[in-house]
Amino acid sequence: MKKLFKTLLIGLFTMAINAEGGLSVITINTDDAAGYVSWLKENSPLFANAWGDNVASSGICSPISGGEQEGNHYVWNLGPSLAATMSAVPGNDSSTANAIRKISKKRTVERRDIYEVLKQTSQVSTAGQTSAQYNLLSTPSNVNDYIEAVTAMEAAAASNGFSDVEIAVFSASGAGDRAGMVMASVQAPSTERLGLFLGARDSDWMSEAMKDFSNLRTPEYEWLLNCEVIYSN
Repeated sequence: MKKLFKTLLIGLFTMAINAEGGLSVITINTDDAAGYVSWLKENSPLFANAWGDNVASSGICSPISGGEQEGNHYVWNLGPSLAATMSAVPGNDSSTANAIRKISKKRTVERRDIYEVLKQTSQVSTAGQTSAQYNLLSTPSNVNDYIEAVTAMEAAAASNGFSDVEIAVFSASGAGDRAGMVMASVQAPSTERLGLFLGARDSDWMSEAMKDFSNLRTPEYEWLLNCEVIYSN
């Protein structure tokens, strides 16, 4: 039976914030997740040639908690701008068509989404790099204030032993049924470090950093994921 993959990175487009890049997420369904990942890695050089400078990095994420079904995968491309990301959407280049046809019977595309990066991390992605992520989808009362609070919490974390944990924020440029939502992505180098960070939520420093969050956003959904960078330009 095919595993249903639901997209993760969702949010609200806002002109009040300067975007810091573009993100494409393709949600797929497959009953052979390992085979799909192998295909993706084998064909990344071909895709990279078609992408050019429109894609800075690409990879795949799988939920370890909160996924709609076991085995979900979210394939992502990160670009320097929304225009670059839209230019790199699969199907815009005929040279990748043959490779995509070879996998078409082993997976189905559930949905395609384009997002803007409202807050990025300082990490420089390299092929083979892995991370653990806690992603929280929410409806903010004010996107600017929410990002300011997230940035302050990130700084507090760095001052309390978590300088290796950073937070990115994404918004959708075409949100569909998720209009009005943003997604904060807490990114750590390992599941252990992410677990330690989440376990500190009752600490004095994090309680102080999060004291206004209940007024700034309404939580909608949350996931834990393992992610891997497959390509880096």
